[in-house]
Amino acid sequence: MKQAGKVVTTYVPKYASSFWLDRDFDTDFKREDGGVDLTKLAAAQRAIGNFVNIVTGKQIPVVFQSNDSSYTDGERVVIGTSLKDKDFDPAVGLALHEGSHILLTDFTLFKTTTGSNTSYLENTVFANAIRMKGLDPDMTMTRAQFGLIKDLLNWIEDRRIDYYIYTNAPGYRMYYEAMYNKYFNDKIIDTALECGEKCNESIDDYFFHIINFTNPKRKLDALKELRSIWNVIDLQNISRLRNTNDALDVACQVYKLIIGAVKEQEQQTASTQITPSESGSEQGTSMSGAGGDADDDIEGDGDGEGEGEEGDGEDTQSKSLSERQLEKLQKALQKQKDFLAGDMKKTGRLSKAQAATVNALRESGTEVRMVDTSMGGPMNSIESVVIKKLTSNIICTMPSLFSNMSDEYINGSRNYEADVIANSNRVKHIQRNDEAVQRGIILGKQLGRKLQVRDSDRTLKTTRLAAGKIDRRLVSQLGYDNVNVFHRIVTDRYKNYFIHISIDASGSMSGDKLRNAITSAVAIAQAASMTTGIRVQISLRGTDCLSSSREKTVTLYAYDSAHDKMSKIKSMFKYLDVFGCTPEGIAFKSIEKDIKQDAKGDECIFINYSDGEPSNVYGTQYSYNGEEYTRRVINGFREIGMNIISYFIYQGTIYAGTKHAFHTMYGPDAQFIDPVNMSQVSRTVNQKFLEMAE
Repeated sequence: MKQAGKVVTTYVPKYASSFWLDRDFDTDFKREDGGVDLTKLAAAQRAIGNFVNIVTGKQIPVVFQSNDSSYTDGERVVIGTSLKDKDFDPAVGLALHEGSHILLTDFTLFKTTTGSNTSYLENTVFANAIRMKGLDPDMTMTRAQFGLIKDLLNWIEDRRIDYYIYTNAPGYRMYYEAMYNKYFNDKIIDTALECGEKCNESIDDYFFHIINFTNPKRKLDALKELRSIWNVIDLQNISRLRNTNDALDVACQVYKLIIGAVKEQEQQTASTQITPSESGSEQGTSMSGAGGDADDDIEGDGDGEGEGEEGDGEDTQSKSLSERQLEKLQKALQKQKDFLAGDMKKTGRLSKAQAATVNALRESGTEVRMVDTSMGGPMNSIESVVIKKLTSNIICTMPSLFSNMSDEYINGSRNYEADVIANSNRVKHIQRNDEAVQRGIILGKQLGRKLQVRDSDRTLKTTRLAAGKIDRRLVSQLGYDNVNVFHRIVTDRYKNYFIHISIDASGSMSGDKLRNAITSAVAIAQAASMTTGIRVQISLRGTDCLSSSREKTVTLYAYDSAHDKMSKIKSMFKYLDVFGCTPEGIAFKSIEKDIKQDAKGDECIFINYSDGEPSNVYGTQYSYNGEEYTRRVINGFREIGMNIISYFIYQGTIYAGTKHAFHTMYGPDAQFIDPVNMSQVSRTVNQKFLEMAE
């Protein structure tokens, strides 16, 4: 595109997902070491699940599994984990397609009359409905015949469902087109249609042409009843079908036409075999070739874009497919049939363990966020992982972030209580963490009793005013020329507070330092749980490779009083442990938008627990200075209204250089106190409350 004498390059997205994924987002989900980036894959899967919920308007479960099988069972959408590059958009389209089935398809048809599941179609409501339509009056229809009607219904129902999405959610059309390009718009299908393949009066050949009615190269005179079937289905008016039963009516009509044509052909073939001399031709009445002996005087029926495909000049029907092409055609046909049957089986590229990790990351809301670490000059963004929710699955699939054998206690392969009773050394570290949690709960209850005064309102009533609400007790004085009979009531309530506690989980915090920080954080959470108007979040920050070869900043949300109960702290905090180095400001920056969003306009306090200076993280530039970067991030927090408290966790002597670095990062909000001395903690927190109230 030219503009004012210069060429302007317009970015044209390669895939539909390019509109919401970053332009440089690697849909191959590759790590630098050649492995799979499970955190990115989990984020992409979660986005696909959100698409389904948006389009359908329902909270439909979207489940991902280790192979590439995708289907719906009427209650959930199951999607394979193979989302590699060109497969990504089709996966989105497939999820939307299956989700819309849950919204619009009547799955009770395929259950028994008592509502139970069965693999025998002849015992279902579907079979009874067919009999009610007069198709099986003598109860002799075979399982294969029921299966044919079901396959026809699946295809017609797909068209009805797809029309709904196309008209109600046009922004998702590109995903649908990608899905059909993958499963239906194969070049070998085009070639087969052009060459007149699959043109015998058989059930299989009829089905081939019907399921490819959406192909512009369709040939409606390829089979005797094909044009009649086209008219019965009437794709251009598919919106007339309001429900699954309407679609079943059409499927039954199509079935009658197919069976009638096939039986007629079988009778003619049998007659020819009995009296071959009467046939007048070695070919008999075979319908091989789309236009060979089709009626030449059939007028066009206004079928739109396919109007000119029959007999358009070149005699492609005389061509035949090679053996290799026939093999490719067979594979393409099987792919189409599997799609209709919801049976797209294919080996995935994730192991069961990897798939479990992806599911855990997705359930926990894990995201990979780009954090700009530049200290001036060009932007230098690095990846930072944010795990939004601590879950049992996260502990089991990411053991490097937790105490040794935590995953074994969570999944039940070891028993925590039994090891405690046996005084096993294996459980000592976890047991000490558990004791730190219990101390925090006790201290928190003491602090909570002091904070409960927040729950009481202070009310002041002022009477004998010249304006306000009438005080009924003074109305009688109006007869004595007293016009000051009004009053006003003023009620003072405490503000709501949002407190985010970030704990340094780097290796230097190991042992008592981490336990003291946990005790203090748990105490604040316990105290807040005993009053109203205070929301508390607790997160841990460090670095970890997360099964790759490069360390990344990792922030783990361990507790949020808006969603979690204190029972979560009691059951899971004992498994917390240190991991990696000290990212400080990078970790803070990665969750800045979360804090702003979760605070919802309430007074916000950011509390930090750490024991030293920030370290470099892989990807930062040579000029990166952790102290200065953290100072800038903290100053940015202050500028958007956050109030800062930063506790230095120490044991023994604090070196002057370390103390100076801590002051550099946190300024006047740096506090050097014993974090388990709750009188000191409560005093500093209350002091911050008072500063915010002024």
